[in-house]
Amino acid sequence: MKYRGNFTPMLLLKNISQLVTCSNVNNFPKKGKEQNEINLRLDSNLLVDKGRIEFIGSQKSLAKILKKKKFKVTKEIDCKGKVVTPGFIDSHTHLVFSGNREDEYEMRIAGKTYQEIAAAGGGIASTVSSVRKSSFNNLYKIAEKRLSKFIETGTTTIEVKSGYGLDTENEIKILRVIKELKKNKFGLDIIPTFLGAHAVPKGATKKQYIESICYEMIPKIAKEKLAEFIDVFCEVNYFDKEDTARIFSEGIKFGMIPKIHTDQFNSIGGVRAALKHRAISVDHLEVLKDKDIKKLSGKNTIATLLPGVSYFLDISYQPARKLIANNVPVALATDFNPGSCPTQNMQMIMSLASIQLKMTAEEILNAVTINAAYAVNRQNKSGSIEIGKQADLLIFDIPSYKFITYNFAVNNITNVIKKGRIIK
Repeated sequence: MKYRGNFTPMLLLKNISQLVTCSNVNNFPKKGKEQNEINLRLDSNLLVDKGRIEFIGSQKSLAKILKKKKFKVTKEIDCKGKVVTPGFIDSHTHLVFSGNREDEYEMRIAGKTYQEIAAAGGGIASTVSSVRKSSFNNLYKIAEKRLSKFIETGTTTIEVKSGYGLDTENEIKILRVIKELKKNKFGLDIIPTFLGAHAVPKGATKKQYIESICYEMIPKIAKEKLAEFIDVFCEVNYFDKEDTARIFSEGIKFGMIPKIHTDQFNSIGGVRAALKHRAISVDHLEVLKDKDIKKLSGKNTIATLLPGVSYFLDISYQPARKLIANNVPVALATDFNPGSCPTQNMQMIMSLASIQLKMTAEEILNAVTINAAYAVNRQNKSGSIEIGKQADLLIFDIPSYKFITYNFAVNNITNVIKKGRIIK
């Protein structure tokens, strides 16, 4: 990854063969038929000034605005024969951790289930042990190195969860690492989520741990302004819908917006708890029931699908077609983590969404841009190519935007632009 300095004062992308804007006609996430609309522009030009999109239009219109406003272009990129899209937004990751779990992966290949590995001391508990032994500086260095891998395949905005500390000291340590990562040299927008309710730590009862989350962790995290969102793993042997409701209620009191891990292995009422507390997104949904799809129908809660987990754990895939048919807005994310999806590659996730979820190229592009922006409350600044928004852009050397999922496992990005700055 080559870092190329501060933003370019005036950047011109000219002769863009296909400009995928993913622009929105209203102030809501794209759902139903709208999820299939990318608002494509052909043979266009795009002008960036001080990190924001200043102009989109024809060569003739470009010449007029350059003359009228006396703009001086300092950098040009000829995009003839190329495709430009918004930067990808990864709205569900567990970026900050230490240690890996490749040995557990081999156990799973040999037939052990995710739950059996966790019961034997592996899974989340294994990573928690490693994180607790790691210093702030070590966690930071590991996470920053990982960021470059996200950028290579097009991620320009990323949500990052805690959840591998499972006590006040280490949850706050992780969130402080995330806060420091916001100063990263690449300029990525990094969005913090508190996931203390990821599992119950050894040596504590669930009741004791929930008390700690609600009355110790949340107030301290809020005081330092370390988390924008609060998340809960609502699953059998972890946290049920009543636990989820209690934790959400406390987080909301301190200004945190709910998200939820739910319906991954069992459906135990997580969707209902999420809707009651106005969660911004419901994530996973591998075993989502039709009745809960109906509950989500027509609402603006984002269904964030994580097909990389289904691929890696060899479990069922999410019902994307049913969700879209029922007017539920869909986003896609990596769920990058050491146990169930160790990939930073959003294009891999897009390929899986095409093959396994049967989503169209257009639905997929909206799912990793504008709908993902809604899932992290960034729709007013990111997620689409519109005048006034941040210039978070990807340039692909491909004949058509449909080539992104067609030419799978190949990265055709030539440039990644963040806030008008070329970072790849």
